[in-house]
Amino acid sequence: MYGRSKLSGGLPRTARIVWITAAVLAVFIVLVATGSYTAGIVFFFCVPIGLAAWWFGRRMALLVAAVSLLLFAIADLFHPMPEFAVAVAVRGVFFFAVAVIASWIANRLLVLEHSAEELEAIRAALTPTDLPDLPDLDAAATFVPSELGVSGPDGSTVAVVGDVVGHGPAAARLATFIRARFAAFAANTSDPAELLALTNTALVDRPGRRQELVSAVCVRLRPGENRVCWARAGHPSPLRLPGLEELPAEGATFLLGAEEGLELQNIECALGDGDGLVVYTDGATDVRRGREMLGLDGLRGVLAPLGGLGARVIVNEVERAILAWADRPIRDDLCLVVLKPQSG
Repeated sequence: MYGRSKLSGGLPRTARIVWITAAVLAVFIVLVATGSYTAGIVFFFCVPIGLAAWWFGRRMALLVAAVSLLLFAIADLFHPMPEFAVAVAVRGVFFFAVAVIASWIANRLLVLEHSAEELEAIRAALTPTDLPDLPDLDAAATFVPSELGVSGPDGSTVAVVGDVVGHGPAAARLATFIRARFAAFAANTSDPAELLALTNTALVDRPGRRQELVSAVCVRLRPGENRVCWARAGHPSPLRLPGLEELPAEGATFLLGAEEGLELQNIECALGDGDGLVVYTDGATDVRRGREMLGLDGLRGVLAPLGGLGARVIVNEVERAILAWADRPIRDDLCLVVLKPQSG
């Protein structure tokens, strides 16, 4: 059950009951004092009914609606009204409708509030404030927000960037599951294709899963080696700095979770002195300004003058440039990782 602390505005329960009671009695007193049934005074009973729905839920709102209707009927003893039965019926329908609608709105706001809190907590767990110090590697990442794991089980650096299909808390929970599996498997192997395959098996075997799909790319760099080993599952290929060409990919690629026994292969490429890698999610290319999409060429245009800078400067400048160019808020998670091997 969701609590109602935020919607209550911080008032104690007793104070809220006093406010509702006072509002009901105030309307009743004004109604009796004026004897006017045509000026709309009676409909001010909706105020305490709405407060009851907002603070306590449907049952209390229906109770206050019933009390309000009873007081409206009692007011007839002081100032008899024409067509009493019809008047009571109309007011009754209106009062109870307000109670139901107001309580439904309050409940929806509570659900959204708690979903947002849950999503924010999951995102905080998924997006560490900074990357750890990595041997012989200048590395930085920007999250707005997305999924990233970094591990080095045998002295190598393994970076995994993934993008969950879907949005909201369910997708964030799936991202948490995937990240935890990558972290666990990376403690025992640094082979990119094997890491992706093991995670795919864990996803396929996950109890109660329903069409859960994840794209991912896994990159391994070893200290002192000018080579990169990488594999991907339905994810954009990394870009090579400073030329910004895509690393060559071979064969078909499928999303994690699409099928059992996913077969992936590693690809190895040489890196020249001063070369680096940019690993990104499609949130960095699918951003829009009106009907225009940034696209891969747009991302390359942002990165082009930054290739010779440090990893942290690159990711900060790219994030700033993309958010300044795009509509706000951006429609998809944005993740960008820059890896630049450092010569000893």
